[in-house]
Amino acid sequence: MYSLVSAPVLGFDLTRLEGGPATADILLTLLAQSTRDIEALARRASPQTPALALARSHALRAATEKPSVRDLAGPSAVSLLQRAPIGTLAALLHCVRTDVLVPDRDNVPPGTVAEAPDGAVAIVTDAVCATYLRESLTDVDRRVLAAAWLTARRELSAAAPDLGPAHAPVHRLLDRVRSAHPAEVRALGVAAERMRVGQVSWSSAMHSAAWGVHVAGRIRAAAAAQLLLVKAVDTAGISVDDRAAGVWNVLAGAVQALMVRDLVDSDSAQELLVPCLSAFGPDWLSA
Repeated sequence: MYSLVSAPVLGFDLTRLEGGPATADILLTLLAQSTRDIEALARRASPQTPALALARSHALRAATEKPSVRDLAGPSAVSLLQRAPIGTLAALLHCVRTDVLVPDRDNVPPGTVAEAPDGAVAIVTDAVCATYLRESLTDVDRRVLAAAWLTARRELSAAAPDLGPAHAPVHRLLDRVRSAHPAEVRALGVAAERMRVGQVSWSSAMHSAAWGVHVAGRIRAAAAAQLLLVKAVDTAGISVDDRAAGVWNVLAGAVQALMVRDLVDSDSAQELLVPCLSAFGPDWLSA
């Protein structure tokens, strides 16, 4: 369900979870690392302690009990749907192992499977469990799970992920999101309502943009942009209700369009950018 290609879906889930911004922060740090950095991270892994084994068992149980949209039914489904993720923790950890921790995945020879170092997988999956399951774990379990990551990340590169040609416009939009005032948030909600009427067109435009990201080799950069959006929306204090009701889709669509504005057809770009332009105006785009 989760992959870096479908980062807007992952972002939609993270932006509605209590520990979503912290999870996004871990993934952003990793997306800025090289293969050599990931190998160095792996060497920081330590043997499992009884406390870590216990915390991992608690995380496994919490993940099993956490509902996804596929599990919802009955009168309470509508309210739970606002926070229930589309994907699962298992899907996110698979993405971490096979995408996030393999910077050179697209450069390996045909027929070769790129694998992340076991030590790096252990450190990062524990940390992701601690943040993704924040509302379901005790403080003690979260501290134990995150300890190795918090120590190891001090030696990782502090560089921000490279967003490529879209760096400037994406960051201008993120700045506008962070400073959004209530009237603009309401305008985003209105734009989302209008967008739902043409949902088929929006979905088709998102598909075109995702294909452009893939063809251009900007998968990691586009994923980083969506994760930066998770943090920007959190900083803005936009309510979970608004995010779930379509504001996330408005913003995520605009970010995705910016990442391939030089490649995607003009109709798709317009479909994804106009809702955001109607709320924020054009200044951030044309600066």
